[in-house]
Amino acid sequence: MNRISALLIITVIVIVALMVAAVTYPVQAQQQPTSSGTSQPENVPDVSYHLTVMMPQYRFLDTSGYGGRVGEYDSLQQSLGGYLSFDYVDVPEHMTIKSTWDILSRDDYDLKSRITFGKWLDFTLDNRSFVHHLDDTSYFGAAVISPDLIRIDTIPPDSLLGIRRRMNNASGKVQLPKIPVKLFVKGGWQARDGNSQMQYFDMGGNGTLTDTGCDNCHSASQYRTLNYTTRNIAGGAEVKFGSLMKLVYQHEFRSFNDRMPNPSDIYGTSNPNGDNPPANIPYTPAGYYVHSVLPRNQTQSDLLQVSMAVAHHVTLNGDVSYARTINLYIPPAPRALDTGNHSQNSFNADATLIWNPVSQLRAVADFHQQNLINEFVSQYSLADPTVFYAFGNPSLHRHWGGLKLAYRVSKQFDLETHYTPMNITRSNSGLWPQFSSPDNTDPLYIVPATFSNIAGAAVHYHSAELWNARAGYEWTGTHDPGYVTDPHTNNRLFGDVTITPVHWLTFGNDANVALQKSFPVVQRTNHLYVDSLFVTVKPVPKWSVGGAYTYLQDNLRTDMQLANDPAVGVYTQPLVPYKQLSQTFSAHTTYELAKRIGLNLNVARSLAHSGWRPDLNPADYPNFPGAVSVAGYPSEAAFAAAFSNALGIGSGPVSQVNVPQTLVGATGNYHLRAGFDGGLRFNYGSYTDNTIWNTSGVRPNVNGKLQSYSVFFGRVW
Repeated sequence: MNRISALLIITVIVIVALMVAAVTYPVQAQQQPTSSGTSQPENVPDVSYHLTVMMPQYRFLDTSGYGGRVGEYDSLQQSLGGYLSFDYVDVPEHMTIKSTWDILSRDDYDLKSRITFGKWLDFTLDNRSFVHHLDDTSYFGAAVISPDLIRIDTIPPDSLLGIRRRMNNASGKVQLPKIPVKLFVKGGWQARDGNSQMQYFDMGGNGTLTDTGCDNCHSASQYRTLNYTTRNIAGGAEVKFGSLMKLVYQHEFRSFNDRMPNPSDIYGTSNPNGDNPPANIPYTPAGYYVHSVLPRNQTQSDLLQVSMAVAHHVTLNGDVSYARTINLYIPPAPRALDTGNHSQNSFNADATLIWNPVSQLRAVADFHQQNLINEFVSQYSLADPTVFYAFGNPSLHRHWGGLKLAYRVSKQFDLETHYTPMNITRSNSGLWPQFSSPDNTDPLYIVPATFSNIAGAAVHYHSAELWNARAGYEWTGTHDPGYVTDPHTNNRLFGDVTITPVHWLTFGNDANVALQKSFPVVQRTNHLYVDSLFVTVKPVPKWSVGGAYTYLQDNLRTDMQLANDPAVGVYTQPLVPYKQLSQTFSAHTTYELAKRIGLNLNVARSLAHSGWRPDLNPADYPNFPGAVSVAGYPSEAAFAAAFSNALGIGSGPVSQVNVPQTLVGATGNYHLRAGFDGGLRFNYGSYTDNTIWNTSGVRPNVNGKLQSYSVFFGRVW
């Protein structure tokens, strides 16, 4: 942050402090006059209250190595900021004012304000801004995996890819006099700007101006400048019919606008009938085509909510909404078959019925539906210009309901159970998966419908102070899965327990074990283990010490289809193992000494490992006759060796992860006389990438360290 920005922030803080002081000065308790007109000197309770906190700070920042990963959600700016809070309550006027400003830098802040006047007015204002840094994952072993794969990377190593996101929201609600109607309006504005990485793979050329078409596989990584906004404004009314019913109607308008140049790259061929086989080559003139478009769009939506007391101990809550979205993007020529302006309509509804027939029993029945109608259907031609293929987005219809029961057996035992059936219907499911050439295949096409059941039960034990434990089982069965990621069956055991043997000591544990298994076409098994343990100790009232440990292990075995080209060789390995292991250790302590000195320390250490292990032995591969006739390898054995080497790259530097991380935070503050407060805040972060690509230097080095020191001094009054 430059000096001018720092001076501006100081000026704003000083002005706000003076305004706060001016507002809070006359709110002291006043002497009440007696019946004779003289002042009564006795103590009278205040009818207005206020609390003001002003704590400016300056942060010194130091980074080494690659700062984008260790400071993933940090603005990475040495900056002037601080904390400002103002609370004001006027009891006779039924008025409250609350405002908090938490500013780290000019790009990282959180501002919240709210004003209420009894039940007549409620106004809120929220402003949030932060920066998110992304990794530069530019290496895919392109030339090693396939010799005809041309890689283009225009992003320099160790580049910071930062996206700033700003969110601003405001809402107001007014109670109309003498009638039970409230009018409300709310709106928001969000913006993203910065640089991100865009990667894509296509059957394009090598990226040179002399290239005539689709003669190579093309893999690219390049900058994409983001600069777009999303706006929304909504208004409506809330009507109450006594204590029996409440209706809410809302109409909303949303818009998405981009100010970005869409990327374009070379596609097509100048000799559509000269390649072998010709079906692999799109029949389009060679040239640069726009792709990866974020289209402008507008949405109009209507919402109706109802809450009502149906009968004694029976309540009903429901809502229904309808939205219409129009895509305003029109593709440029020569894509004449795609006219653009595709629309998307959605209709959603929810209903929940709560019944308490007796004090020990609670029943909840719910129903939900989501309908998304996509009108994006277009056509394109491949090698034969007289044959057109339809593609687009299928429409989706989801319906699910459920029944939950909770019964209190005794003061310590509760029994819980639930059942949920779900049905998914996909209109125009034949439009997916999309393909770029007729001989590409997908092992599992989307089916028109999917049906699943979820059932579970749990027992909850709790005592007044010592025990709080809950354990249960859940089962999921999916019929005709429509996506490869859908499990056919899912079993989950879960449990958590908290023990407080004495008031100064607490133990807790939360464990989950899940098993997913079986597909009708693609086989898959998945074992997931999650366990969390924490302990909190309070040796003395002003001192607390706590620690936690989290363990995550994911063992996945799934069929994987590996292909060089459908005409050369396609190989499916059954139940290829993948393993993910993550452990996190954390500790924290707080201490207050003589109501003057406050100390706070937080330490966390995480370890993450993952990778998959395919069969790399060329002798286990089947024969690939197309390797000699189509790909031009000297023999099938030579192709099998190259195929094995490509799998080794994919299971090594491309997919493996080994990333330990350390975080430390410490704060010390001293409470002075007359409400003044000051101190020092320290933060440290370390991110290390121990994956094998760092030793070979084929990927950007993302190791980095971050240190920051914040000095703060202010007053509370």
